Amino acid sequence: MNGGGVGVTAWAGLGLFFVGLRMLSTHLRQLGGGNLQTLMASLLGRPLAPQLGGLVFGALTQSTSAVTLMTSGLVLAGALHLERALPMLAWANVGTSALVLLTAINIHSLVLAMLGLAGLGFFLGFEQSKKYHHVVLTLLGLGLLLFGLILLKSSVAALGPEPWMREFVEFTGSGVAIALLAGFVIAVAVQSSSIVTVLALPLVVEKLISLDQTVILIYGASVGSGFAVLLVASGMEGVARQLSLCQAALRTLTALSLLLAFLLEKATGVPLVLALLRTLAESPAGQCAMAYLIFQLLLVLISSVCASKLLVFASRVAPPSVLERLMKPHFLFDDAAADPATALALVGLEQRRLVGFLPDFLDDLLPADERSPTAIPATLRATASVAIAAEIDRFLRATLRLNPGLTDAERIFAARTQLEILQPLQSALQQFAEELLLVPNSERPVFTGYLITGLHAILMVAADTAAGDPDAAQTLNLLTHERSALMERVREDLLGGESSVAGRESALSATLTFERIIWLLRRLAPRLSAAAVA
Repeated sequence: MNGGGVGVTAWAGLGLFFVGLRMLSTHLRQLGGGNLQTLMASLLGRPLAPQLGGLVFGALTQSTSAVTLMTSGLVLAGALHLERALPMLAWANVGTSALVLLTAINIHSLVLAMLGLAGLGFFLGFEQSKKYHHVVLTLLGLGLLLFGLILLKSSVAALGPEPWMREFVEFTGSGVAIALLAGFVIAVAVQSSSIVTVLALPLVVEKLISLDQTVILIYGASVGSGFAVLLVASGMEGVARQLSLCQAALRTLTALSLLLAFLLEKATGVPLVLALLRTLAESPAGQCAMAYLIFQLLLVLISSVCASKLLVFASRVAPPSVLERLMKPHFLFDDAAADPATALALVGLEQRRLVGFLPDFLDDLLPADERSPTAIPATLRATASVAIAAEIDRFLRATLRLNPGLTDAERIFAARTQLEILQPLQSALQQFAEELLLVPNSERPVFTGYLITGLHAILMVAADTAAGDPDAAQTLNLLTHERSALMERVREDLLGGESSVAGRESALSATLTFERIIWLLRRLAPRLSAAAVA
C-alpha cells in the first residue's frame, strides 16, 4: 500500500474511532437509565456510592470535563456534598482507564464478531425496538471504536518507514519537555487523556516510540485534560469552577510526583515506575495501559490526602456564586440527623427562614422604593427556596432512616407535612409573579395593584407569625379567611373591564392563583402558630 493509501486508512481509522466513542458514550448513558444524573442522585446516600458512581461515569464518558460538570450539578441539586464530590471526581479518572485497558488487548476477532452481531441486530430490526435499541447501538459503537484502532495500528505499521513519521517521532522524543508538551496540547484538543493514550498505543506497538516517551506523553496528556476542564468551566463560577480547579490541581500534582520518580529512576537507576511497569506487563501496550492506570490510582491517593486543603484553596479562588449562597441551608448539617430532637429544632429554624422568604417572591411586582433592601430577582429567590426545601426534605428522610426505633416520629411527619404545604406555596407565588410580569404595568387592571399589595402584606404577617409573634398569628387567621365569593365578583368585574385582553387574561389567572395561595396559607397558619409556641 502506498503512502497516500496508508494515510487515508489512518484517517478513516481515526474517524471510526471518534464516531464509535460518541456512540458508545451516548447509548451507554441511556442504558444506565436515560438521565444518569438522576440515577446517580438516587444512589449517592449509600456507602462508597460517590466512588463507585465516579468509576462508572468515568468509564461511560471517557471525559473528565463531563464528569466535573455532572458532579457540580449533583452538588447544586443538593444530592451530593462538596466534600464527597472530590472522591467521585478522583475515581472517575480511574474509570477512564477501562478504554485504555481494553484497547491494549489484541481482540481483532472479537471486534469483527461485535460488528457482525450489530449488523445482525440491524437486519432483524432490533435497533427499532425500545428494549434493544441502545444495546445494539452500544455494541456498534464499541465495535467501530475498536475497529478504528485496528486500522490505525495497521496504518502506523505501514507508515513507520516514512521519513516524516520518523522525524515526528524523533522530535517528540528529543526531550522530556517536548513529550510533555505534545501530550498536553493533544489532550487539550480532544479533552481526554485516555484518548491520547489510546491513540499512542499503535506507535508503541510498532516500536516507533519507546516506553519512556509514552509515559511522559501520558503525564503531559493528564495535565492537559485537567487544563481542558478549566477551559470548559472558565465562564462558570462557584461549585463548577471549584471542582474544575481541584481536578486540574490533582492531575498536576500527580504528574509532578510521577515525573520526579521517572527522572530519579533515569538518573540513578533505582527501580521505580518504569521497573514496575515492566513487572506488571510484558507487552509494550500493556505497559502503557498500566502506566495510565497507575497515574489514576495515585491521583486517588493524593486526593484522599489533600482533599480538605484543595477545597479550601478552590473556595478562595472561586467563591460560591450568589445563587449557591442563597441555596445553602444555614442550620442543617448531616451529623444532626442522628439526634431527632436536635434535627427537629434545626428543621424548625430552616422552615422559619423559608417562610421569611415568602414576601420576597413579590419584590419584582412592587415599586422600586417599596422593595426589600436585600431584594434579588424572583427567579433566583424561587430557585434558592426550592433547593432549601428539597434539602430539608432530604434531612428529614435521613432522620427517619437513622432512627428506626423512634417513638416520637409524629413530630417529624408534622414537619414534613408543613414542608409539603410550603413547597406548593412557593410554586404558587412564583406563578403569581410570573403571570403578572408578563403584562406591562400600564396594561394591568387597576385591581391587580391592590391584589399585589394585599398579598404582600399577608405574607409579611405570615413571616411575623413564624418568628413567634402571637398577635401576627391571630391576624393571619383573619386575613386568610374564606373569600371565594369576593374573588368571584372581582373576576366578573374584570371580564367587563376596559383593560387589554392580555391584561385581563393575566389578571384572571392571577386571581385563581391568589386563591390557591390564600388556601395554602390558611392551611399553614395553625402550623406556624404551633411551631412558634414550641
